[in-house]
Amino acid sequence: MLRPAGILVPEGAGQSTLIAGFGQIEAQVMKKGMIAEATCIGKPFTIIPMVVTDVQEVIAAGQLRATDQLIDVQQTAQPGTLTVFLQPLYPGGLNGVPPGSSCIANAYTNNHDALADPNIGTLRWVGLHTVDTVGLVHAMILRIQALLLPVQTLVLSGH
Repeated sequence: MLRPAGILVPEGAGQSTLIAGFGQIEAQVMKKGMIAEATCIGKPFTIIPMVVTDVQEVIAAGQLRATDQLIDVQQTAQPGTLTVFLQPLYPGGLNGVPPGSSCIANAYTNNHDALADPNIGTLRWVGLHTVDTVGLVHAMILRIQALLLPVQTLVLSGH
């Protein structure tokens, strides 16, 4: 059986779009046009503002590979992820990020219009503010990760 090791990479691949995997729980809220942020190991200490440009409609639960091993459905280690395509909010946002760089991304909901509605109920108002607060905390955690990523990679990983 042949197992080729090479792959073909198109010229310019990875220079305009990040492909991110989000958990299945986000499938109900992940939409085109959402604001996102990313930090990449290839460009440390940087938060890149992004926008969701596409959300894959099918959750990929794994890839098939011809092999001599029979795998039961229950042997899959993790559920599939929701594939989301992110592009920089501003031109040149991915400049300096090597294609294939490992990144961490967050996407944020926008509840401004719902909160501005004068007919909003108290419970919904509290719920939407809670969601926004969680988003703010996640944004702070992403910034801490952007600061710690080079330290973890260069100092704490034993390289």
